[in-house]
Amino acid sequence: MFRKWACFSILLSALFSPWLFAESSGSEPTIQYAVPEGETAYVAKLNFHTTAEVEQMLKRAEIYIENIEQYPDFEPITVILHGPELRAFDRRNYKEYKDIVGLAARLEAFNIIDVQVCEVQMMQDGIKRSDLPAFVETVPYGPAEEKRLIKRGYQYF
Repeated sequence: MFRKWACFSILLSALFSPWLFAESSGSEPTIQYAVPEGETAYVAKLNFHTTAEVEQMLKRAEIYIENIEQYPDFEPITVILHGPELRAFDRRNYKEYKDIVGLAARLEAFNIIDVQVCEVQMMQDGIKRSDLPAFVETVPYGPAEEKRLIKRGYQYF
């Protein structure tokens, strides 16, 4: 099991550019449970909160899924959207962002990512839960969730 996680960690490091997930002075995502001993779980941090950044991150994750021989059995990368980028998942914007939404749905289905959006940002943008795709989860406050995940043992990659 450790070897599988070590290989996965190396692959993630190669696929995802350091600047994309570098820690900043802003808030950070968190998880709802502790990481099992000896395993690593990851949380992606979006620095610029743009749909272009989300799309780039998803495309890199897609490259990973295309290069593995079996479906993954690791903890998915938690992606918490708590800025204007979450508007891409609003059904009213589907026509413009259907490629991003479709890619995120496929990656979610392969257990590569777990998409969560901030309810506070949703309220600010006038987005209701029913406006989001079924695979997207909500969290009360994205920055606090990010911090909680880090405290529980999640790492940035």
